[in-house]
Amino acid sequence: MKLSDDEERALRELERALQAADPELDRRLARMRPGGPPSFLAVLLLSAGVALAVVLVALGDLLAVPACLGAGLLLTATVPTLAVVWWARRYYCRYCAGKWPAPARECPRCARPTPA
Repeated sequence: MKLSDDEERALRELERALQAADPELDRRLARMRPGGPPSFLAVLLLSAGVALAVVLVALGDLLAVPACLGAGLLLTATVPTLAVVWWARRYYCRYCAGKWPAPARECPRCARPTPA
C-alpha cells in the first residue's frame, strides 16, 4: 500500500529528526541491511548440497549401493546443520538476541563485542 504525500513527508521528517538526534543509531541501523550476493550464494550452496544429498540417497537406495546411501544420509544431516551453525556465527548476537547482516567486531544493536 502506497503512503499518502502527507505520510511520506511525516516519515521523512521523522527520519531526519532521528539522524540529527542520534547519528550513532542511524549508522548502526544503516549497517543492518540484510541480503546481498554473499547471502544469495550461501542459499544457493545450501540448496545444492541438500539436492546432492537427496540424489545420493535416492541412487543409493535404487542401485543398492550402501556407500552412496551412507554418503547421502551423512550429507542430509550435515549440510543443514552446518548452515545453521554458519548463520548463528555470522548473524546472531547472544547478548541481545539481535541479528545483523555482516560480520562485525561489535553488535550494532547492543554495541558489545561479538564472539570470534
